[in-house]
Amino acid sequence: MRRMLLIYVALCGLSAGAAAADGPVFAEPAVRADAVAPVFSFEGGLRYWYSSGEASKDLYDSSGTVMVSRLTYDDLGALSGEVFLNATHNPTGIFVKGFLGAGGIPKGSLTDEDFVHPSLSLKSYSSTLSDQHNGRITYFTADLGYNFWNTPRYRMGAYVGYNFWNENYHTIHCAQQAANPGICVPAITNNMGVISQDNDWHSLRLGLAGQTQLTERLTLSGDVAVLLTRLDGKDQHHLRPEINPMPEDGNGHGVQLEAMLNYKVTDLFNIGVGGRYWRTAAAGAAHFERTPGGGWPQVQHWEVERYGVFGQASIKFN
Repeated sequence: MRRMLLIYVALCGLSAGAAAADGPVFAEPAVRADAVAPVFSFEGGLRYWYSSGEASKDLYDSSGTVMVSRLTYDDLGALSGEVFLNATHNPTGIFVKGFLGAGGIPKGSLTDEDFVHPSLSLKSYSSTLSDQHNGRITYFTADLGYNFWNTPRYRMGAYVGYNFWNENYHTIHCAQQAANPGICVPAITNNMGVISQDNDWHSLRLGLAGQTQLTERLTLSGDVAVLLTRLDGKDQHHLRPEINPMPEDGNGHGVQLEAMLNYKVTDLFNIGVGGRYWRTAAAGAAHFERTPGGGWPQVQHWEVERYGVFGQASIKFN
């Protein structure tokens, strides 16, 4: 009887142990029926861009074979603020993004060169130096695109968009750096305006935008766009009323590049730092025939470049 009791207890223990081994120790949390991906994702914020820039204009005669003059703007440091907004329709991968910025170009310099050629009236090479002050920069970008590769860690999309980019410069003072005795001799040392330039760049953007999740909080993103550009400019030589103002135009191409490292402080708030490079150029005409003194259109070539670093803060919500 005692042996039977021991066997019974042992069998009960084995049955209990097998039941415990077969059953789950911790149950998986239940998935909510309404836990679906959001239809839209939004991000908006503020950005501060510190940049430097250069710009140059080469002016030729009407045939485009003889260089008449070159204007070179250097050290065009700018401080600008931006607002930006990004929105994505997650079911389709369609996105829109854009930003608006403006700021000042407080300093810089202008070197104005005039060249000698048998077909030109100038008999002595001239190179003058002026100070740029109180310039301005304004820009706007809007893009529409589609994310053709979208995983939890990686995202890549193509887009088409528009970019407006205006820079204007105002120069004072004028000192001859070469040996031409007839231009800025003696030097102009007061605050009289010498040359002003106001350029509007209108560009079609064709680009790619990508993003990779480095860690739970760090995201690296990049953007590259090819530009098809139209220039609408105005040159004002304040000391030469016969050509003031002079309309300018042209067509060309360029590129805009951007990279950013973003840190998720909370699910709602993000901060980031990045770098940006813009360059575009256009070939066209300086329209002397539209100036008070008249004349013929002359061939010209414009280039502008800007690069710098930025910081931003944003709110992101789904």
